[in-house]
Amino acid sequence: MGLAVARAMTDRRCPSSRAQLEATQAVVTEPDALTYLSRSLRLRAGAQVEFFDGLGGARRAELTRLTKERIEGSWLEPLRLEQRPNELAPVPILARQKRHGEDDALAALSALGFPLIRVFQAERDQNLSAWGDKQRLRWARITQDSCRQSGGYWCARVEPFESLDAAIEDLEYVVYGDAAGAPLTHRVEDRLGVVVGPEGGLSAQERALLDRRGGRGVRLGERTLRARHAASLLPAVVMNHWWQQP
Repeated sequence: MGLAVARAMTDRRCPSSRAQLEATQAVVTEPDALTYLSRSLRLRAGAQVEFFDGLGGARRAELTRLTKERIEGSWLEPLRLEQRPNELAPVPILARQKRHGEDDALAALSALGFPLIRVFQAERDQNLSAWGDKQRLRWARITQDSCRQSGGYWCARVEPFESLDAAIEDLEYVVYGDAAGAPLTHRVEDRLGVVVGPEGGLSAQERALLDRRGGRGVRLGERTLRARHAASLLPAVVMNHWWQQP
């Protein structure tokens, strides 16, 4: 496992689009990708890079020409499609944290291969600003960078919700972090949501909502975790100990 992680972190990988992967020649013109390949990685002609689209498509190329405005390369293989792992993984449902505290959890959960992550505005959230395109682009960059660094081929999709009720509406089963909850047990359930509340915990109304939906409180140990830490740890532990692939 350690060697696999080390290899993923040192591989030269760059996000792309499916259209670019299907082109006859590898071409990079996006400013962020140009900066990453030429300045961050300091690549030169002859270097090999794996391009991926975050939707399972990938293709390795050898760079042939690099300028400030354009990077070109020759494909070393046909377009390949990687199967999505963990399709039935639980859905992390995270309360928005102050000062972008959910960012680290989004990065960690994306690296672990969660296909879908939901973020909701908790009743105790003091930030009343609406979700905007800027926030969505921020999350997309986080999950894309995490996918690139971890060696994945599918980027996690992040969905914002204005309430916990809306975030769990289509799920069959829900568990939530609770210091007074039961220890985790092995269990297999489809459409499972894992709710992590904000600092200070869920409101009485949100707890009542989870109770009406048959939600179960679970804990990782005897100590209380900060919300930003539980946001990545609880879904990861649930996926490992609770959910199993058929």
